[in-house]
Amino acid sequence: MESASTLLEARDIVKHINSLVIADGISFSVPAGSVVGLIGPNGAGKTTLLGVLSGDVPCDGGTIVFDGRTITKTSASERARLGIGRTYQIPRPFNGLTVFEHALLAVQQSKRVTRDEANDLAVRAVERCGLAKLINVLGGDLRLLDRKRLELARAVALDPKVILLDEVAGGLNDFEVNELIDIVNALRDEGTGFLWVEHVVRALTATADRVMCLFSGSLIAQGTPNEVLEHPAVIESYFGSPAFMKERP
Repeated sequence: MESASTLLEARDIVKHINSLVIADGISFSVPAGSVVGLIGPNGAGKTTLLGVLSGDVPCDGGTIVFDGRTITKTSASERARLGIGRTYQIPRPFNGLTVFEHALLAVQQSKRVTRDEANDLAVRAVERCGLAKLINVLGGDLRLLDRKRLELARAVALDPKVILLDEVAGGLNDFEVNELIDIVNALRDEGTGFLWVEHVVRALTATADRVMCLFSGSLIAQGTPNEVLEHPAVIESYFGSPAFMKERP
């Protein structure tokens, strides 16, 4: 029996892309106010699995439950309105829109609120993600860290219950990673749940309550960050992976 605090639950999810097995009956949950990390070798299907949960990619079998409601066949836009936010691995901001306008657009597409309420939600999202000083800067003029923050701000602007993060720490230096860690921890402390796909393992060890490793369509290990990183099957699956060997504490 899942805890009453469970927000997002995947039950026996199946997903194949041609001959590639992404998920072969995997199950897991994301509780409120928690960070669940998802690691695995390149090509394991982690981003595709996020797409299945967000509604961007159809699943071939299984059930997805969000906040007590089955959403397996619900559209991505409806899932966003229900409270599932998502970032993308490669930020692609609109070059001609300001930071504020990006957040405002996210609010307007997901909520029926007044203009003043939409403005307030957009400003709050920008501030919570450390972009207040850049609120009127165009998306095309942002450096990488701030593009990553903008991805997060667009998700936060939905006022989500769960955020799916896709490698938001990739390409950042140690100081910038620490800033992202602080933002995620602050949002988690407010009750937001996270499923975070990440190769920068240090980010997960600083935030995650639980980590899972996806390999060949199965979750080969689940537990605390240290338990999973020290698991023999995880070490073997990552053998020869420069990203893992470099970032592992």
